Amino acid sequence: MSNQTQPDAADRPLAIIAGYGPVGRTAAEKLADSGFDIVIIDKNPQTAGKQAALARKVVQGSCCEEAALRLAGIEHAAALILAVPDEQEAIEACKLARRLNSHIFIAARTNFLSRGIMASQMGADAVVVEEVVTAEAMRQAVVEHLIEKRGKN
Repeated sequence: MSNQTQPDAADRPLAIIAGYGPVGRTAAEKLADSGFDIVIIDKNPQTAGKQAALARKVVQGSCCEEAALRLAGIEHAAALILAVPDEQEAIEACKLARRLNSHIFIAARTNFLSRGIMASQMGADAVVVEEVVTAEAMRQAVVEHLIEKRGKN
């Protein structure tokens, strides 16, 4: 059995998580578990302060602000997760982030398909559209229920 240690942050790819609500927290946890170094950007001073107190890397500010993205390390980041609930903010951040790092992978969250298309046009590589994900989850629930019900008859 080898005695492996966790790689230094400098050896791990950097993922910036913009918006540290339920979506951002879950994405951050999963990416950290996958070996990413995480930096959080959040506008809420209480959220930023709490995460800093927990020794997490955090920048208080907006993902639409060049200074906040630079402080988070956008120039050498591998990924930017735009988990902010404000679609317009996510769209603007796509354009800015793409300008600051042409090679970064950008994943954006939007509520509506039309806004998801706009995020893609502004530089998002992947867009999770909540209305599409919700429709798929509802379809899946109905199918699972009906299959289960058929199996009992």
